[in-house]
Amino acid sequence: MTPIKKKSPLTMGLVLFAMTTMVSAAELTPRETPLPEHDQDVLTLSTDEGEQHLSLADIEELPLYDTHLQHPEGPQGQYTGVRLNDFLSAYDLADTERLRFTALDDYSVFLSPTELESKEYFLATRLDDDPIALQDKGPLMLMVPADEEAVLSGEEPMAKWIWALRRISVP
Repeated sequence: MTPIKKKSPLTMGLVLFAMTTMVSAAELTPRETPLPEHDQDVLTLSTDEGEQHLSLADIEELPLYDTHLQHPEGPQGQYTGVRLNDFLSAYDLADTERLRFTALDDYSVFLSPTELESKEYFLATRLDDDPIALQDKGPLMLMVPADEEAVLSGEEPMAKWIWALRRISVP
């Protein structure tokens, strides 16, 4: 019988570190606990048919997901929200040729169906279970959790990430 060698605290620490860093921080996991309703309007949808104002409660009627990440221009924490494709389908925008996402400062990002199919975009509505505050780049953020590490390291541009999102329109 071979005696069991006792691992040094340093070895155990390195093993624990390796195990925790192998888990992707950018995975979306289904949310199981409900969030308190928040009925203030936070987003305007603008189409040829007119405008529709949505609250967090409206958006959060869709299946919610959580992801823990470090936003490249904002805080680190647990973000809760919806898959953008689910949102676009729910509001009949999934087949739109091009969408414009506009922030409070009028910064805009355009997304085509090809871009929407190539990555899983996430519409974050909350940070650590609270509505995202303006000073934390809220009220809504569009991000790609799977690109977190590449964006933070500079390997991938964050040009399609938008925060302080206020409007989605069909140009």
